[in-house]
Amino acid sequence: MEHPIKMAHKNSKRGTRGTIISSLEQIDIQYWSELEQRTAVILLADPTIRELRCQTPTVDWTDDQGEVHEHRFDFCAVYHDGTTRAFNVKYVEEKPEVDALFQALDGLDLGFEMVWVNETMATPGCFQNARSILKARENFNSDDYHDALRCLEGIHGAVYFHGLFKGARNLADRREALFNLIDRGVIVVADELERLADYSKVHVNRPLLDLELKSHVKSVA
Repeated sequence: MEHPIKMAHKNSKRGTRGTIISSLEQIDIQYWSELEQRTAVILLADPTIRELRCQTPTVDWTDDQGEVHEHRFDFCAVYHDGTTRAFNVKYVEEKPEVDALFQALDGLDLGFEMVWVNETMATPGCFQNARSILKARENFNSDDYHDALRCLEGIHGAVYFHGLFKGARNLADRREALFNLIDRGVIVVADELERLADYSKVHVNRPLLDLELKSHVKSVA
């Protein structure tokens, strides 16, 4: 089975270039740095996003000296609630450049919200978690998902992630089912910026669990 994303070989932190092919969303997302690569995968894994495009929109802005510049945002996302956000992906050291752009565009009716993404947000751990979510989406299995749902019924408070594998028939299948539950918000990871490991703390969103149990039982009935 084809994985939901394919990535080009990394050359360096700043010189990475390639394309992410999402078989589920049927779109190609290009990136020009490792940070853009991580950001693209994280955005693809965001279930609140309806549509994602790269290298758009383009805006003109004027600096303090009156010089006009053209800027193209790295990614643009349209959310299910109808809102739109444009993402400027830049490292922390590039903050002065980002500040100049955002200040020049502040107050204008752009039709979208501007967001600066840097390496403190699009972390390697967050990127790896997003990759696991995308893979789990494509490999969704109803029986494994149901078993994972039932294993959460007795969970209260914060637990270690490995505690959710109890009674699993197959550890790999259970892991993907658990990432599907993270994707749907039923399982909440304590630190989303760190890669999810066996001893990471998670907790169960009990109201969402109850809704998902009822919904899943109806869907397979």
